[in-house]
Amino acid sequence: MDAQERVLELYLRPRGSEKGVLYAELEGAAGPVTVDTPLELAEFVALDIETTGNTPFLVIEIGAERFNLQGSLSTFDTLVHTRAPINTYARKRHQIDRDMLKDAPGFSEVRRAFLRFAQGAVLVEHSHDAFDTYLIGRGLKSPLQHPIIDTSALARLVLDLPSGQTPGLARVVEELELDVDPQHAALTDATATAAVFRELVRRARDRFGWRVLGDALGVLQRPEIDRSALEGRPRVTKPRPRRRRSTRTVSSEGPAPDAPGPTDPPR
Repeated sequence: MDAQERVLELYLRPRGSEKGVLYAELEGAAGPVTVDTPLELAEFVALDIETTGNTPFLVIEIGAERFNLQGSLSTFDTLVHTRAPINTYARKRHQIDRDMLKDAPGFSEVRRAFLRFAQGAVLVEHSHDAFDTYLIGRGLKSPLQHPIIDTSALARLVLDLPSGQTPGLARVVEELELDVDPQHAALTDATATAAVFRELVRRARDRFGWRVLGDALGVLQRPEIDRSALEGRPRVTKPRPRRRRSTRTVSSEGPAPDAPGPTDPPR
């Protein structure tokens, strides 16, 4: 059985589900985006991850929503099996214990399915230190090739927040008066992130005249994070502004930096 067949036969384990849910390919997804793709034609995948809370921060839940500016297209939701202990603080926050993970699929299978789910889309995360997309790409042979947008940076720009602030997801939801409820569960937080993104982009289009994906990527800064073991704590360095690129397409089977060191702080 080849890798593609294994992905198609993968049973996901959403939180609260009594049995596995067969992963199904999303039909009719848009092709790869470029910086010249009109925003209304682009597709996005909002991502949220819950972890063990201890280094090396193993993934125990992935939630995602594929969407466009008109609304939701599909969701991806599963617990992820691990035998590693879960940090007490993290467990209280996301309410996931080891017993819930017994019949869940492993991370390698889940990531393979997720990358197919996110193929050709822009990744969206509410994570000022790029942690969620980092975990998805960790250990892959090459960096993720998706464009990535952080809604905390987008919120600072659109809502005129001080540059030093990293607004939490719940705060941005309240500020925008959205009818969503992030609950530290991966899918609910991903859904909230998607709603936040749509509203912020709507306001940015009215205010700044954004029309294509490159308009957003060109002004939103991505920090350079030093996650080396020698540095101890992940360190945010000078933000790196995105440059408007050519019409080179962006694929989704690519992948990311080295694993975090043993002294990374808990999330």
